Parts: sequence; C-alpha cells; structure tokens
Amino acid sequence: MSITYRYADISPEILPERFNAPTLRRNKLAPLHTGDVTPDFSLPAAQVINAAGLPEDVHGRSRPLVVAFISFHWNGYAEKRLQELRDLHADIQVMGGDLLVLSDEDNTFFNILANKQPVPFPVVWDRQHKIASQFGIYSTTDPIWDRISGVNEDVPTPGIFVLNPDGKIVFDSIDLYFEKNIPVRDLLSAVYAAGHKSEKAA
Repeated sequence: MSITYRYADISPEILPERFNAPTLRRNKLAPLHTGDVTPDFSLPAAQVINAAGLPEDVHGRSRPLVVAFISFHWNGYAEKRLQELRDLHADIQVMGGDLLVLSDEDNTFFNILANKQPVPFPVVWDRQHKIASQFGIYSTTDPIWDRISGVNEDVPTPGIFVLNPDGKIVFDSIDLYFEKNIPVRDLLSAVYAAGHKSEKAA
C-alpha cells in the first residue's frame, strides 16, 4: 500500500523565513606578550583621571613602566585588582619603575571603584578601549561576557605589562578567566632587571 499521501493531512511545522547565519569564524583575543614591542599610544590630557606621577612621554623613557588595565565592570574582581595595584605601587618604584593604570571608564566610574579614596599612581581613561585594543586584550569579536558570567559589559580582559625604556614588553600577565592574582615576584623582578639593563646601557 502506498503511503505517499498518508500524512498529507498533518500541518507542516511553521519554520522561520530567515535564520541568522552562524558564526563560522571567531577572532580570538591576541594579547601582546613578552618580547613584543608596544604600539605608540598617547595619553590625552582630557582623559586623565589622576595625574599623580603621569609620564610626560610613554615612549623614550629612562625607567621601566608597568601598564595595568582595569574595568569598573569587572565587579568584585575590579576591587581586588585595584587593591593589588595599590599594594604594588611603592615596590614598583623601589625597583626603579613607574605604574600607569588605564581605566575603561571615566573618572565618575573610577572614583566609585576607588571608593572615593585617592590613588598614588596615574590613571587615564582608555576611551573606546583604544589602547586595550592595541595591546590585544580587547576585541568585539571575543567578548568577556561570552566566557565569564556576571560581566555584562563590553570590556577588556585583565592584563598587566612591564615595558622596558625602549618600549619592549619584558613581562606580561593576562587573566582570561578572572582566576589569577598578579604574580608580584615575577613582575617586580622584571621591573628591576629592565631598569638595571638600561642603566648599564647608559
């Protein structure tokens, strides 16, 4: 017996007329690492949140520079990272370096994060994540909220870098999954070594 028309009286499923194309290729973050040369970036005066110790020129410096990124939208992790940086600042200076913190939000949000307490290091607003993108820790194609629950904003991935006076990265720490503390000993060793190498070269 033919069953060609056996189910002809059953209504077909209604299917949407159009499907969103699946993402076939996703560009993952590509952070800069030790050995890479940092890109040129500027610190516009209008974006300075805290000018204490702000370097006149990021490039061509005589001292190593620790560049740390922070986001108000990292929630509890942001508070923890800011405290780590507070604790580290004096030791970085003792080792011959300076600290620069780049915030993905302006002074209003940063002051909330800092609990309205002054910070002893320079902080600059990284408007539109421009510098974070140059360091490879921000990309719209690999958002944090797609891998970390509780973070709902488009923000950079936690990253901290030590630059020698020539602008070369001599230390990096990228925390993709918000599970690491800053490796203090390794960071400070890198600052010390970079500073003393430049003194010998001079």
